[in-house]
Amino acid sequence: MRYSIKILTVGALFGGALALTGPADAATGKAFYDGKTVKWIAATGTGGGHDFYARLFSRHMQKALPGSTFVVINRPGAGHRIGANLIYAAKPNGLTIGNFTTGLIYAQINNLKGIRFDLAKMSWIGKGASDVRVVSVAHNSKYQTWNDVMNTKRKVIWSASGVGSGSWNDSFLIGEAFGFPYRIIVGYSGTESALGLLRGETDLLVGGLSSGMNYVRLGHTKIILRFGESAQFTEKMKSVPNALDLAKTPQQKKLGEMLTLYGQLSRIIAGPPKFEPDRLKTLRAVFIEASKSPQLIEEGKRSHRVVEAANGEETTKLVLAMLNQPPEIITMLTALSKLKVPMIKSSGKVTATKRGGRRITIGLKGNEVTAKISGSRTTVFINGKQSKRKNVKVGMICTFTWPKVNTEAKKIDCSG
Repeated sequence: MRYSIKILTVGALFGGALALTGPADAATGKAFYDGKTVKWIAATGTGGGHDFYARLFSRHMQKALPGSTFVVINRPGAGHRIGANLIYAAKPNGLTIGNFTTGLIYAQINNLKGIRFDLAKMSWIGKGASDVRVVSVAHNSKYQTWNDVMNTKRKVIWSASGVGSGSWNDSFLIGEAFGFPYRIIVGYSGTESALGLLRGETDLLVGGLSSGMNYVRLGHTKIILRFGESAQFTEKMKSVPNALDLAKTPQQKKLGEMLTLYGQLSRIIAGPPKFEPDRLKTLRAVFIEASKSPQLIEEGKRSHRVVEAANGEETTKLVLAMLNQPPEIITMLTALSKLKVPMIKSSGKVTATKRGGRRITIGLKGNEVTAKISGSRTTVFINGKQSKRKNVKVGMICTFTWPKVNTEAKKIDCSG
């Protein structure tokens, strides 16, 4: 059996043609995949949970499909929309699947810009995990319990990685449903989110339990609220209140149900619509076979990640249930789509550019600060005219419009 998970460039992935002719194409079940290459599109960059699960499952599905080769390609951007669009547009021949964030369900409900997929029509292979949504605080926070948050008169500060991210969406929804004063500050992702809590820049962080426990183990944070039950860290979660038990209003109950369902739908895997039926059946079966592999389970445990797989049929039901939200939740999600982030402006001379303008550094009050420049989310102006990030040069005077220093800029305006 061939066994090699490869990382390819986009050109290599889509430029090569696969020979699908003759009797090989007539094969059914596992036999069809003998000699075939399955492209797995991970809608995020390398590293992190989504990439981990893509490589974990692709390795073991390849083992369960004699003669097959699984190729993983990372296609990050636009909050996983680029990768999801590619999966949706692929040929339904059983040779392209992929994974992306459950947060795209929110994006579809709100019909956000850049969506060229319909999750209800995708061919669901399965889901790899459950990741209960939890709210964390710094270990030395003034808010040691959820009751402390509910009783505060001060505006509580949530941290989020960016507009439209899972942490952004959930911060807004929880704050609105439970009715305490709050604001959301973006620009905190990865370890920076926990550091923001420890530095006192932010008060609350919402995210998945698997990531949240990394900071708990280090003694940096504690979890004060959860949405649902989990097979992960069962003993540690016993003392953490479940939001469903605290719900006092219909809105809080509906939100609790939605975020509980959200937590059950982690690491979702799909193919394009109208998947060839026999190949969909085969990949669904192979996915479940791989999920029960002792080697796969052990690999997950070594990385502190528990596999809680569900088959394609069950995953389809969960996705459709998430898409079918009651009016009160739709109203909140609509309001969420219109929420704006407070911005600040920083001006200075450009001292460095990297990676074709993807990183631009300016001098600011004796220090240097660097903006991330997105090709889709950042607008670039040079001498009053819209331009491209690669045209920003050292020595120009630029003004960054961004939520905080050293984060992604919403706009840059340069002259020189």
